Amino acid sequence: MPSGKEKELPGTASRKPRYFYGWNIVAASFLSHLSYAEHFSSMLGFFFKPFQTEFGWSRSAVAAAMSIARVAEALVAPIIGPLVDRYGPRVLMPIGAVIVGFAMLGITQMTALWQFYLLRGVVSAIGFTIMGALVSDVAVNNWFVRKRGRALAISRLGSNISNVIFTPLTVFVLAASGWQTMFVIFAIVTWVAVLIPSAVLMRRRPEDMGLHPDGIQPSATETSIQKGEDTPVVDNASAPEPVWNRREVLKAGSFWLLALSLGINSMAFQGINISLAPYIQDLGYGEAMLATVMTFRAAMAAGALPFVGFLAEHADRLSVRVIPFIVQGIAVALLLLAEQPVFLWLGVALYGLGISAVTITQEVIWANYFGRLSLGVVRSMSFLVSFGFGAAGPIAINLAFDIMKSYRPAFIVIIVFFGLSAFVMGIVKPPKARRFATAAEMTR
Repeated sequence: MPSGKEKELPGTASRKPRYFYGWNIVAASFLSHLSYAEHFSSMLGFFFKPFQTEFGWSRSAVAAAMSIARVAEALVAPIIGPLVDRYGPRVLMPIGAVIVGFAMLGITQMTALWQFYLLRGVVSAIGFTIMGALVSDVAVNNWFVRKRGRALAISRLGSNISNVIFTPLTVFVLAASGWQTMFVIFAIVTWVAVLIPSAVLMRRRPEDMGLHPDGIQPSATETSIQKGEDTPVVDNASAPEPVWNRREVLKAGSFWLLALSLGINSMAFQGINISLAPYIQDLGYGEAMLATVMTFRAAMAAGALPFVGFLAEHADRLSVRVIPFIVQGIAVALLLLAEQPVFLWLGVALYGLGISAVTITQEVIWANYFGRLSLGVVRSMSFLVSFGFGAAGPIAINLAFDIMKSYRPAFIVIIVFFGLSAFVMGIVKPPKARRFATAAEMTR
């Protein structure tokens, strides 16, 4: 608060000096991502050999669970998206955490492949959709505009720290106690990190609490939308913002180009993720080296996030949008030479950097292009596309392995996919909304 001698300059924003509640949203989102380890296809790769030893399941059979999960998420996301806009994460995320926890415990009792498909491929996938990135990222995007990139980077840091922690932990637990113990740990972590924190901390939008995005109190003289920019970003939190319904979203060419670029990337990303651990093992590296390399990849992704967060706030620049896809393609090319340890280390380092850059930049782009108020609807429709593509990645790459006894041919195709994603992302332009409203009007 200004002192008695201080006066605010006309036409400037009044910044509240007290702690901004939006950082509580970031904290709850961080914890949600921290519990997200088992959802990653790279983590499922560690279970290929234990499941083959105990049940005789092939790699493609196990990987099919991830493809089923992507389909389930794609089908559920359009239902969850409008609920995020209407009710917010505080209602949804605890429900998702309960579902995921019980699904993980159920997996420990499975005796047949169909049970794994049901529990991991369907039930837990629905739970992850309700408590995961779709819900938490929309919440963060609603609370931040100018600081959107750095806020998303901090919340997504939970995923990277999760990988750093759970990669060596999974290798150790599988060797010392068995795969059932690891799924019990997944369940407990989900309940501790998501169930209570999300119920206590999460809120839908700052306007619901009488606040504004970024903690800034806008002045009446500020313009509502920055003009002349490639990406339209609302500058005054109380001004009208774009509003979209499903039909308008599906008619927007920008939506389909963004979804296509990120869908192709998801297919390549999911394929690499699930095959990386067994690929390293097939090259003859031991368990200690595997755990170290996979942890290093996660550490590189985590270390890059602060830089990526600030960079993503300039996603209107072509280079910021395109380069992350190119980096991922170069990383996979290096992995083709991974018999030499130096190329293995370089490959996973660049791949970790590329993952972080794509993850944060895409969320900023969606929010900047389509606004905050209908973001749940927009992102849920994009999930339908990207998860549809992503469903093909895990099963396709491991089916190729089962046939050719090598991941190399699939890796070459994946390099092409990353290049195609970069090209499509480079040509997409912001859409033009037909309707605008304030957050208060949307609440009413």
